[in-house]
This record gives sequence, C-alpha cells and structure tokens, in this order.
Amino acid sequence: MSDKVFIGSGKIIPTKFGELTKISFSESDIDKLKANLTNGWVNLVVKEKKDKVEGKPTHYLEVDNWKPNTDKDGSKSVPQFQQADDLDTPF
Repeated sequence: MSDKVFIGSGKIIPTKFGELTKISFSESDIDKLKANLTNGWVNLVVKEKKDKVEGKPTHYLEVDNWKPNTDKDGSKSVPQFQQADDLDTPF
C-alpha cells in the first residue's frame, strides 16, 4: 500500500441557497495532483477533520490510490462465487 497523500483544504460555507463546499489548492497541491495522475486522472476523497477550529478549514482531501487487483497476465481478477447448487444450505 502506498503512502497517503493529502492535498488542499475545504470548508462548508452557509449561503441563503444552502451549504457550499469551498475547496482550495496551493501551488504545491497542484504539483501533487499532477504527480498522482493515472491515465490523466486523479481521484480524491474529501474527509471531514475531527478537530475543527472556528474560521479554519473543516475538511481535507486525500488522494485515492486504490487500484483493482490484477493477475500476473495483467487482467483484473474477479472474485469467484460458488453456484447455489454447490452449497450445502439448510433450506
């Protein structure tokens, strides 16, 4: 598993139309985004901070590095399920 990469910050801003989530990136955050591109994309997960401080960002973003398992030949592995007829069920 690769190291966690944290990027940017965010906060919830109340408006008369409802809440908006404002996300901010610094120049170094943009560099981190570029460094984590996979096939031209980067996936982020927005997470809420446990300890919030008034007037400070309430959320942070983490790069989602999850990748599906692949077999030796490069194909994605799919879980194999047993047929219901093969199972010993009580009914």
